[in-house]
Amino acid sequence: MSTAPATSTAPAALQAAGPLAATETPEKGIRHVVYTLRQLGAAGPLQLRGTSELQGVQFGIRQDEVVVAAQLTLSGAMSPSLIPEFSNVTVTLNEQYIGTLPADAQHTRFADVVMPINPAFFQNNNRLNFRFTGRYTRDCNDPLSGLLWSTIYDNSTLTLTLQRLPPNRDLASLPLPFFDWHERLKLSLPFVLSATASNQTHDAAGIIASWFGKLADYRMATFPVLREPPAEGNAVLIGTPEELPKNIALPAIEGPTLALIANPNDPYGSLLLVSGRSGGDLLAAAVTLALGSQTLGGPAATVSAPEIKPRKPYDAPHWVGTDRPVRFGELVNAAELQRVGYVPEPIRIPFRTSPDLYTWRSLPFTAEIHYNAPPGPILDLATSRLDVSVNNIYLASYPLARIPSLFTRLEQWLGFAAYGNDVRVAVPPYDVFGQNELEFYFDTRPLHRGDCVAIPSPPPVSISPDSTLDLSRAYHIAQLPNLSFFVSSGFPFTRLADLSRTAVVLSDQPSALEERAFLDLMGRFGALTGVSVTGLEVVRAGEAARAADRDLLVISTFRGFQSASELLANSPLQLRGNRLDITLTDQIPALSWIFGDSVAEGQRVAEARLAASGAEMAVILGAESPLRHGRSVVALLAATPEALVDAVTALSDPTQSSLIQGDFVILSGPKPVSYRIGSTYTVGHLPFWIWPSWYFGTSPLTLAGLLVVAVLLITVVAMWTLPRRARARLDPKAQ
Repeated sequence: MSTAPATSTAPAALQAAGPLAATETPEKGIRHVVYTLRQLGAAGPLQLRGTSELQGVQFGIRQDEVVVAAQLTLSGAMSPSLIPEFSNVTVTLNEQYIGTLPADAQHTRFADVVMPINPAFFQNNNRLNFRFTGRYTRDCNDPLSGLLWSTIYDNSTLTLTLQRLPPNRDLASLPLPFFDWHERLKLSLPFVLSATASNQTHDAAGIIASWFGKLADYRMATFPVLREPPAEGNAVLIGTPEELPKNIALPAIEGPTLALIANPNDPYGSLLLVSGRSGGDLLAAAVTLALGSQTLGGPAATVSAPEIKPRKPYDAPHWVGTDRPVRFGELVNAAELQRVGYVPEPIRIPFRTSPDLYTWRSLPFTAEIHYNAPPGPILDLATSRLDVSVNNIYLASYPLARIPSLFTRLEQWLGFAAYGNDVRVAVPPYDVFGQNELEFYFDTRPLHRGDCVAIPSPPPVSISPDSTLDLSRAYHIAQLPNLSFFVSSGFPFTRLADLSRTAVVLSDQPSALEERAFLDLMGRFGALTGVSVTGLEVVRAGEAARAADRDLLVISTFRGFQSASELLANSPLQLRGNRLDITLTDQIPALSWIFGDSVAEGQRVAEARLAASGAEMAVILGAESPLRHGRSVVALLAATPEALVDAVTALSDPTQSSLIQGDFVILSGPKPVSYRIGSTYTVGHLPFWIWPSWYFGTSPLTLAGLLVVAVLLITVVAMWTLPRRARARLDPKAQ
């Protein structure tokens, strides 16, 4: 029986924006795509070894397409110590033989090796595997020897010719054909919106974008905005009849309407129509799609919005809660907690949290881990171990030998085999962010090894799905603005996952690119929380004041933000024309010595950077809302609509998002640059006995400042008590 290769749940490679190439032939319904192994799920080059001879990738084919031609083009290398007649790499697709790469001592590197693939081998879910067989001597070989290796480069490509099937326009098939679970690449789904779309039309579009973003999850999603249906493919069409393009045959619209209709430009393409007689109808249709799409059927339906229960803070389904320990089996499929091999691919458990977690004196969170490995007669348990880390930060190592205890001794005395271990891992709260990953690395060694010594086949190892992660000792409090919270989890807007305390501020007349930035961000929120943004309110810049009781998320160009520039009142930033300026804070030298001057220094450096930024500059800034104490403003502003889209894209780029911090970020050049230029405020609640720990852990006082404050307090106490003692000496009755 063949074993499926281990792959990461959500490799960063899948965040690439589509295949290397995708072309449409003159014949409708035929397309050619080229994917790299990295885009198909490889976290890096496939490292084949004597003890990990099988690796590969898993990928899907859309249900509305069939493969009519395919070929694999491979590049890589093999150990120069391999004996050619006994060494090779065999390639299979779904256990069907594709071809063999023979070892060649004279040419250890190979490139552009083409292997045709029979289209009949493809399924909706596919496993492309590479199995390594190698020998460096004719007699005996040590499987753990460093001479046994081969590498398949992750820039190797799979070329597919795909034939689209006739469309099945039935609402019961949603989210098909707009989103297919089998595809593991970034979703790109156009939205067709009128240039004069109303606020409620944008509300509905944001809800639907967040629904598709939730479905796409780790794949991520982008939503280009068009004014007419696309030339080919699928799209979402939103608006009242007055806002919809005139060249489309619409069904009868007698209320909130959902329908699947033909794309007039492509017989294979479909349009998801979301319409109604009014803005209220549009919202009802969008909410029905987001919350009750599984109840729909037929090509069109007039619907009524389901009742929405108010959400509770921090109840996002994609977040690990703080009310109870959470089982690993709730975070990933149990099959992803198993590996086969002496040094297999690590087991990865991604999890998301609210970023405002705080514990008394930074007491750690705990993970109760139960892990299993084969018994001692197979493994050298003295040298075999399990390494545990979080977010690539090492936490601890544990032996695979059973940790002695009274219970294990009783099991041994009764003759029961005991191969598992239970351990408690301390996870420091300062190592846990919005998006996280627990990693488990098994490093096992056979009991006997060396040349001419047979070793057992690669052993199975696993983490129990009943292992738990416990964040229940955490409280929720944060010092804002903190743009790293916004990037990692959408906080503070996602505190209520449906954004029912959030208003998005758009330009008075947003362009298609500004609308795309808005929809992309709503899709990102849906992926981060697992909830559609049904509580969202969209307002224009000129009417931002009517959303005073909400947190405000601004998405606009500089010019389009002019009428809402008062939202920057609590920030040292000022909008003048089509550029930003910083008003430097005056600081008394003595106070600077006591309290530090990092803010003033950040302002000076940021001002110089702003002056040197180019015409394609974008910024992200955070501040307390001037409209309501304790509410937040986060603004994504750019000189051009194109730069605004790039700024939203940067939030999902791991190489850029990790650099977004503080309360002000300039995106001009290859990397974002972050600053702290303004004052902070606190959101959240703590028991009174924990406030001192929180305050002195976040106070801006320097060490010198603390000494000065201590001296002042002693002086005040002395001045208050000395007169009382003097009076007591003069007046005996006072004693």
